[in-house]
Amino acid sequence: MASLPSEPVSPREFMEDVVPAFFAEVELDEGERAVDFKLGVCLRGAGGGEWTLHFVEGELGIIEGRATECAITLVQSVDDWRAAIWEGRPGLVADVVRRVAEAGPRGLAPPGLDAPPRDPAAAFESLGNLQGMVEGIVASAGAADWRLAVLIGPGPVPETAHATLRIGADQAEALRRGELHPLEALITGALRLEGDLGLILQLQAMAMTASMSSPLSSPSPGR
Repeated sequence: MASLPSEPVSPREFMEDVVPAFFAEVELDEGERAVDFKLGVCLRGAGGGEWTLHFVEGELGIIEGRATECAITLVQSVDDWRAAIWEGRPGLVADVVRRVAEAGPRGLAPPGLDAPPRDPAAAFESLGNLQGMVEGIVASAGAADWRLAVLIGPGPVPETAHATLRIGADQAEALRRGELHPLEALITGALRLEGDLGLILQLQAMAMTASMSSPLSSPSPGR
């Protein structure tokens, strides 16, 4: 498996050289090869840019510029993108980056699950029922907030998110270590949800459905 560069590279080199080399070594099953999916990436700031990653018939094509029909678009500053990949912060996101680097797309599966949804095409198609941008914010005292926005659905990238999830850096680390349960974080106000809460709830329901569709979450034959 190709590895991430040990030192930071430019967004262009990462998107156009590192990502294709990494994906070329990923082995896909039949369901994954059936996916026709466009992912947009918008990295803002010095050295940034926009790209479209088109997954189709088991191949990855990368186009400079974001296609408006992308099903999902990741929007982030170059500084925050670099922090997650090479500086290990915030830890919750850095853990996902590490898992993907080690296991490919299966590293995106929720903890405890070793496989993506049984029907990836159907899982991506379900995104068509959603539209809006959600931004996750990790706030640190005395430092700039770390942010990652995810636009669900086609169309232009809005100036502001429709919904936000905000948590402090210390609380995020407590979540990462298992010392704080997400529900407790929500009840105590450590995790704050603002804006279109219906969108957040729909995303949560979709993620739970995808997790339940994993082969590992289905009963074994004979049970």
